[in-house]
Amino acid sequence: MKRTGDLKLIQDLNRSIILKTIQEHGPISRSEIAKMNSISATTVTAAVKELMQQDLVNEEGIGESSGGRKPILLRFSANSKFIIAIVITNNYIKIAETNLVSEVKKQKKYVNKRLTGKEFIKFLIDSIENFLIGYEDLKKCIGISIIAPGIIDHKRAIIYENTKLKLKNVNLKKILKKKIKAKVWLENDVNAVILAEKKYGDFQRFDNLIYVAVDDGVGAGIVANGQIVRGATDGTGEFGHTCIDIKGSKCDCGSRGCLENYLGWQALRNNIISQIDQVEHTVMLDLANGKKNK
Repeated sequence: MKRTGDLKLIQDLNRSIILKTIQEHGPISRSEIAKMNSISATTVTAAVKELMQQDLVNEEGIGESSGGRKPILLRFSANSKFIIAIVITNNYIKIAETNLVSEVKKQKKYVNKRLTGKEFIKFLIDSIENFLIGYEDLKKCIGISIIAPGIIDHKRAIIYENTKLKLKNVNLKKILKKKIKAKVWLENDVNAVILAEKKYGDFQRFDNLIYVAVDDGVGAGIVANGQIVRGATDGTGEFGHTCIDIKGSKCDCGSRGCLENYLGWQALRNNIISQIDQVEHTVMLDLANGKKNK
């Protein structure tokens, strides 16, 4: 005799498979879904009923018949619900509303004026609340998806450490749930990029990828055998604070000579300005209308 938990797991898996099939192959009939996945027609009918009740699937049009009644076709309801997507950087926060196939419907950018620590978290909350002005209700909002630089716990939505924003052990799920009644997901920014490339980009056919990002900091996202590599503490790929010069300049992390102090955008900018100061004329300064801080 099967346990209730086992049956529920099988039902959830079947529903997930059926939803993915409709999303990728719709419009499609119930019978085609059953044949494609070797699932019984009864199972498909029950799962589709639930998916329709959740507004994730709708009936759209009539298919061709090979003899008998023409089948009703099913399509994924991409615009029935939405997600609030948030990109945290050291210099700004970008917030967007996306549908269920990652199409951006609305977005807004909030510039961070060098806020750090608790002040930055307040800025984040205020920015989210500002973006949500005008939404009558959030019942159709599946949740809030956040990507951020630094070492994070993606399962518990905790930023363990971001040295530039001076964030340490920040539980975003706990903080945001006090303000907004929605699920919260958190992912490292570079991991998010490589996952997006694997899902939607030009590298979908590859099971092993490395993506190196050089911006405010330096980091990498790694996919091996089709899965993101995180490490025991979710810190795999965070190599920007590798010391390459023990007598080098002091880093935000407290160490000296970190790699990102030489490759990060701020380091490159400082080096460029230093070089400009040593010459009488440069085309680069002309392009910036003589303004070094532009």
